[in-house]
Amino acid sequence: MSESSNLLRKIFRDIVRGYSQDKYRNNNVYIKHINSHDQVDLEDIHDEYLQEAQSRGVPSESENLSLIIDGGDWTEEDEAYIVEKKKYLDSLVSNKKNIGLKSQIDEQNNRILKVQNELIEKENQKEELLGRTAERYAKERVNDHYIIQCFYKDKNLETNLFSNEEYDIISKDELTEIINIHNKWHNEISEYNIQKICLEEFFFPYMPFCEDSTQFYGKPVCFLTQHQIKLIVYSRVFKSILERHDKIPEHIKKDPLALLDFASSSEKNKETLTKDEDKKGATTVFGATEKDYEYMGVDKEKGVKEVSLYEEAKKKGGSLDMNDLIALMGANPKE
Repeated sequence: MSESSNLLRKIFRDIVRGYSQDKYRNNNVYIKHINSHDQVDLEDIHDEYLQEAQSRGVPSESENLSLIIDGGDWTEEDEAYIVEKKKYLDSLVSNKKNIGLKSQIDEQNNRILKVQNELIEKENQKEELLGRTAERYAKERVNDHYIIQCFYKDKNLETNLFSNEEYDIISKDELTEIINIHNKWHNEISEYNIQKICLEEFFFPYMPFCEDSTQFYGKPVCFLTQHQIKLIVYSRVFKSILERHDKIPEHIKKDPLALLDFASSSEKNKETLTKDEDKKGATTVFGATEKDYEYMGVDKEKGVKEVSLYEEAKKKGGSLDMNDLIALMGANPKE
């Protein structure tokens, strides 16, 4: 068994149990996985910390934003840049759903990644300039509170590792150790790894039961952790993809992101790709690459005719009219 597969099995075990286990100063500790009710509690605690900071005179983000704009360190154009980048990113993600060819999906993914990185860089610059704000204080405090409250002394998650009094006087070194332990498990139980679990062979026997959370976990969905819900949801998604597509390339069957793109590409190809059979049974696919044919489940060697609009336009002096396009599709424009 590979190291990667072994890790995914451990993650699956922890998701089902609802906690992860580790060592803290030579003692076993149990790290609870958060559920939707915990999330609401954290939002309430966030509001309390925010009010506390505001009552102590800690400036808000909007107040500090005005200061750095007045000081010339940040501009209205910088602020507009972030807003526009977010809108552009949303449009790229949304438009990806309308793309059929895998090669074009890959190009769109590259655009999305580039814009995401540009946005992160700009937002980090703004965050550094804003400095200490009431919102930042509340976010940091609630994050520390959440992490501390996730640690328990027992598997039943009944006794917290730290009492409220101990939490108030916890040292910086202790807090750093706890945060590092939590982050290690948080990073391993990532959304991507949860997706990968669904495509592992050890998980396939569980997949038929993913429609019913009670059968799967033995409890109603409203009591599930966020990790448990994600596993159920992705199980259904990949189960549907595997059932609906019988020509999935082998090299992507265990790659969740590639498989999601494959499913999107295949569905869109059925709806929008212009195909027609000529007298020899070949298929014309506009703009398709070798990889696109593979994703469409079409064997190019056995009767597929690729049409390059660029090459055909060159033959016609640089442009194609509607009749030319119809002819390329195999129809008679005069019919």
